[in-house]
Amino acid sequence: MKFFSNLLFFGWVGALVLLGGLGIFTGKWELETIFRIDLGRMSHEAQDSLLNQYRFLKAVEFGFGVFCVLFRREIYRDLRYNRLFLSVVFLGAAARVLSIAVDGWPHWAFTGVTVLEILTFLVVALYSRGTLETRRTLETT
Repeated sequence: MKFFSNLLFFGWVGALVLLGGLGIFTGKWELETIFRIDLGRMSHEAQDSLLNQYRFLKAVEFGFGVFCVLFRREIYRDLRYNRLFLSVVFLGAAARVLSIAVDGWPHWAFTGVTVLEILTFLVVALYSRGTLETRRTLETT
């Protein structure tokens, strides 16, 4: 279980750091190439607003990935860090599932990412049940 937990944890966190960090600088290219959004058909204000928000979200993605790298030990030991990590993974997966229900099926790659996020949540939650330091957690809450 430890192997799969680490594989999913570092895979997810690595994607946050890599794709979030790159996306800050490649936002326009990503939107046009990967998402096939024709930015040229938008008004300048709409285009600038979308790019501004996209780069902001990529920065948050990158920042949380860096947080996870820096506090990886605490995520598996301290209940507060563990709950924060699992909450973010769960909420991201839940938002994707909601989007599928409300907006329709995305590109197959995003459906795959949704499955991986759900697996990451489940495996890390199950594995970390045995790694959390109960005594220290109770003293600090």
